[in-house]
Amino acid sequence: MLPIYKIIDFTENRYLLSKAVMKRAREINFIGDDELEEFNEKIASLSLKQILSKEIKYDLQKGE
Repeated sequence: MLPIYKIIDFTENRYLLSKAVMKRAREINFIGDDELEEFNEKIASLSLKQILSKEIKYDLQKGE
């Protein structure tokens, strides 16, 4: 699970973070992910965890 402190301690632009999470969630929805079962099919939670833990890298300054 994703510790709440990672969300609270996030100091960058939260709008760009939400854009990156939504983009990753769409990718997971279309192509799937091995970790999805661990997150009880909660795509948004999984994408948030992957971005905050830097498993998936997005340029949050550009929103890509």
